Amino acid sequence: MYKLQYFIFKVVRHLLLLCPEKTRFKFAENLGVLGYYLIKKRRWIALANLKLAFPDKTFEERRKIAIESYKIMAKAFISTLWFEDYLKTNVALEDFQRVTELKQSRGGLAVALIHMGNMEANLKAGEKYKTVTVAKAQRNPYIDKFITESRQKLNVTLLKKSKQTSRELLEEIENQNMVALFTDHRDKGSTVRFFGEETVSPTGIVNVALKHNLPLVIGYNVMHGDNTCTTYFTKEIELVRSNSFKDDVKANTQIVIDTIEGIIKNHPNQWMWFHDRWKLSKKIKKEDINS
Repeated sequence: MYKLQYFIFKVVRHLLLLCPEKTRFKFAENLGVLGYYLIKKRRWIALANLKLAFPDKTFEERRKIAIESYKIMAKAFISTLWFEDYLKTNVALEDFQRVTELKQSRGGLAVALIHMGNMEANLKAGEKYKTVTVAKAQRNPYIDKFITESRQKLNVTLLKKSKQTSRELLEEIENQNMVALFTDHRDKGSTVRFFGEETVSPTGIVNVALKHNLPLVIGYNVMHGDNTCTTYFTKEIELVRSNSFKDDVKANTQIVIDTIEGIIKNHPNQWMWFHDRWKLSKKIKKEDINS
């Protein structure tokens, strides 16, 4: 079954790459809109999340944001099929000088990533500095191998979540490589307030920054109408330090989440709204999200 899935994946990839890039992205946009309308549960989650985050917007305004988000996420996924070429010609690094200065003065660097725009465009930084990130292994081992090897070509080490992850990550930190971890989705970690609502956020990148005294910045992406992408890096996050490491992790995770919230408010259509960030899926009622 896995070999068949991989064969289909390779055929679809080959057919797409025969088309002009503009056509590929148009296909992705249509796929995103189709996904919005066909997958009811995810559509309702996206609309419920948007209502929580932007209660003052009308339903029609939130619906437009959701559809644009679906289009952008679909284009981000499709572009990974030729990502090495995409990064060379379509991605601009903004504010990268501050990353360079921090890296040169402090050795390592911790980057909190956001599921925004072309989410992996931050890998453009790998042209200058080796980057390490962590992700779950794909169920299909052949597709997982394809993804891992394609990232290696971009000077990126993709660690798979396992019992050995902490040790492997430590080795990368000791080698003064950049550590970049997604920080905006729900995962085991610390309780925070996000858009005024209590939820849970991963603390991995904050732990790394505090334990190893690394500068911490946030990296995010904005995808433009012409399918190019700009990667931004914030100024260094001023970390709170006290006598309690546990309290520091919680306080600094909230600081990071507050900063992420501000970024999303500035670019609402770029974020992945269909992720069940606040566990609203069991509470959603049609009449609530349509109001």
